[in-house]
Amino acid sequence: MTDETAPEIDMSQRPFLADLTSPANIPVTHRPAPTGQAHLFAASTRQPTLHLVDSAAPEAEAPLSADEPLKRPRTPEARMRLEAVAGPGANAIDWRQVDRFVKALDIDTASSRSRQDFDVATASATPETPYEESVLAQIEKRVKEHVRQVGMNSGPEKEWSDALSAQYVQAVFDSVFRYGRLQQYLREEDVEDISIVGHDNVMVTKTNGRKERRPACADNVDDLERIIYDIASWRGRAFSRPYGRVDLDIGGARFAGVGRPNNSVPNITIRKHNHVDIDLDNLVELGTITPKMRQLLDALVRANLSALVSGWAGTGKTTFLRGWMSAVPRDDKIVTIETERELYLGKLAHRHAQVQDFECVPYALAGTDMEARFTLEDAFLAALRSSAKRILFGEIRGPEGPIAIRAMKAGMGSISTIHARNAADALDRFVDILMEEQRLSDDASPMRQVLRSINIVVHLDTITTADGTSRRIVSEIAEVIAQPNKQIPMAARLVAWNYDKQQYDMPEKPSTDLAATLRRAGLDDEFFYTGAN
Repeated sequence: MTDETAPEIDMSQRPFLADLTSPANIPVTHRPAPTGQAHLFAASTRQPTLHLVDSAAPEAEAPLSADEPLKRPRTPEARMRLEAVAGPGANAIDWRQVDRFVKALDIDTASSRSRQDFDVATASATPETPYEESVLAQIEKRVKEHVRQVGMNSGPEKEWSDALSAQYVQAVFDSVFRYGRLQQYLREEDVEDISIVGHDNVMVTKTNGRKERRPACADNVDDLERIIYDIASWRGRAFSRPYGRVDLDIGGARFAGVGRPNNSVPNITIRKHNHVDIDLDNLVELGTITPKMRQLLDALVRANLSALVSGWAGTGKTTFLRGWMSAVPRDDKIVTIETERELYLGKLAHRHAQVQDFECVPYALAGTDMEARFTLEDAFLAALRSSAKRILFGEIRGPEGPIAIRAMKAGMGSISTIHARNAADALDRFVDILMEEQRLSDDASPMRQVLRSINIVVHLDTITTADGTSRRIVSEIAEVIAQPNKQIPMAARLVAWNYDKQQYDMPEKPSTDLAATLRRAGLDDEFFYTGAN
């Protein structure tokens, strides 16, 4: 057959050639449907259809500003200094390569401090011990050698930038001494809540209420469950698989992890504690309270009254309670009882001379170590023997209710937090918890207990500001009194936020007993007659 007699080739009918005219830089989802038999050939060989390699570089998608890598000036020093890399900046990192770096390191676990012994979630991006410094030198050396090998094998244009090299150094360091891929989110100062639903659905909430998406935190769901298991193990807790669930303090943040098949994909929720060393003046600066409300809260503490701090999740109950306790005289001994440590009053020695911070370990989370089990009842009995001036319960969710009411009845200035929509609802919910936990069919007894044991309810809420961001406020300070001619507790609002006028009102005056108590604590008699703003 000669060239003149050769039949004309119909490219659309040749499986090897049908798709040659389609440029390679068209995303798969935007390519035209194949014609002829090209798609059949691709399907039969389990290979993609062939595409012409375009000499022009593919047009890169414009990245989100939050995903830009951290820019670092080139320095003459041979050593790459470690610095904090923002969470979104780690998007360019190949974490499989990070794992290879980690495995190549010479790590002496006996010389490294346990991640159970320090606040990992808020730890520095740089070394905090001599051993961490020595391992950092190893990490930098291996990253530099890898970059050199890449340049030799693939050409200088493939070498990593200083910024990318620094990100790898940070990622390896975090994998060895911190919480690995989660540390990038924890390191963002204005992030307070991290929600992970599946390995690639990560959402962070900023302190101003804005939500932002972040890169995947694991390669797949199995990898995400391994992260939950590792963190629980590092903090001395058990996470079983399947049906695993764990709630724990991870040193500067509260961690909740749920595995499969309780959920279709593993879930992680982290609440950072961005305001640990905080006092009433700081709460004024944050706009949570007014200067005048500060006077009232200070007097309530000096009067050693028992109280509930209520609000929905995320309204700042724990932060407020931590700040409120700054008004307690430094020499007053405080006992805190929590299932996961969050108050951290024991870390504030300049504010509190003695704090016993009991952390209860439920049976389900203690693993096989029988000695590790420490119940709420154990903690309460220990608190009674400790000569404590105050007993604080982190949160009343169920079993804490009967024990908290016992502490309040003991007249020890006990304060607890509870989820509720307002001050009145907080009392009702406490009654409901007591009924359920004490297995009562009538609410008369728990209502009497609440009425006789709780003096004050402070309620927190979140309001939207003019610029669309959010702000946490104390929306109610209420005295617990009896309804007229009844032994039913009610919340008499001494201070209340007026949502329509965007200001505070003083709807009711304190009872005679409370007014006298506050007077003895140093509050001026005219306080409730001069406005709350």
